[in-house]
Amino acid sequence: MSLPSSERLPNDINELPPARQRHIRRQPKSATLAEQQILLDSLVKLTAPTPAFFSRTLLGVLTLGVAFYLHNLAILIVAIVILPFQAPLFGLALFPITLNAKHAIKSLISLVLLLLITFGAGALAGLFQTLNYPDPLGLYRFSALYWLDVIIVSFSAFLTVLTLIRQGKAPQGMGVLLSYTLLVPVAVIGFGLSNGLKPLWSGALFVALVHLGLAAVLGVFSFATLGLPPRKTLGWLMSIVALTVTLAVASIGQHFAASATPSPPPMAPEPTRLVIPSKTALPEADSIPTHTLTPSQSPPTATWTSSPSPTSTATFTPEPAPLFGLVNSAVGAVIRESPDFDAAIVTYANNDDLLELVGELTTQAGTRWFQVITDAGQTGWMLGTLVHTQTPSPTATD
Repeated sequence: MSLPSSERLPNDINELPPARQRHIRRQPKSATLAEQQILLDSLVKLTAPTPAFFSRTLLGVLTLGVAFYLHNLAILIVAIVILPFQAPLFGLALFPITLNAKHAIKSLISLVLLLLITFGAGALAGLFQTLNYPDPLGLYRFSALYWLDVIIVSFSAFLTVLTLIRQGKAPQGMGVLLSYTLLVPVAVIGFGLSNGLKPLWSGALFVALVHLGLAAVLGVFSFATLGLPPRKTLGWLMSIVALTVTLAVASIGQHFAASATPSPPPMAPEPTRLVIPSKTALPEADSIPTHTLTPSQSPPTATWTSSPSPTSTATFTPEPAPLFGLVNSAVGAVIRESPDFDAAIVTYANNDDLLELVGELTTQAGTRWFQVITDAGQTGWMLGTLVHTQTPSPTATD
């Protein structure tokens, strides 16, 4: 009587005993090739597009468009919670490992459809609604690459792969973070294009490409780190090429962002200089000199005048004092090169920042602008509705 030399494994990893499942999921490196294969098959099923994926996509994207149209942050949060887990993205990350072309094509088509629908929702919202100030949704956050967003994408991608392997299910919490960092920039591209805001949509395009590429590449290397590396040279080559392209896009985008010169601002009426009117002090004294102080006199020259009256009057004209204002916006304010919503952005100001006001202008449309100088010495224009002016009062001196 002869015994079988090896045990036949089931097609589904969930049919194995729980102890053996845990061993395969926690230590894929020590598992046999057959055990690794059934683990990979389970990951392919988890990342395959399903009808639920497309239904949640439509509902989530519709909610996202409403949030952009209404500029409502609460609706935006609901939208990113409804949006489905980006399973197709990690299906593509599995391709260098499994070399399953059929699954990769399905994942690619599903991902492209998700991105196109998201882009369309943002563009449609932008056709009927302009970007109000202050920016309640923080859309201009996605006009540049931020290190915090890069960390969120990297952390979420690794934890997603870890959950897929160890627990055999899609992590919903990481899906919310990925929806915010991957899909919202795509909607911002459409919104900025339909509004004609080139700095917004061009910056969001760069951010979206870097985030998507980074998530996919880190997905591949996370699978490899956790014990499922590519088995063939072609898989490693594809991973290295994807990493190189992502780093190239990031470096090129950062280079253009740093070296880009802002376009000349449109012609605007001459701003009106804010001048503090002179004050007249009437001190109580029997006889004091009458003198006038000007910037060129240092120290001032006193001139005595006689008067038949026992009481004389001294007139003092101070130099116009600067006018300051506080930024009154919980989400901050945008400072532009000229008093125009399409003008290039000079910098940003936070709530309660103290700015020097050096000019004021009201456009033909009735929009009030202030020309300001920041603590860093940068000069630009910001909306008058976002500035709380503080008029200094002169101090009487003896």
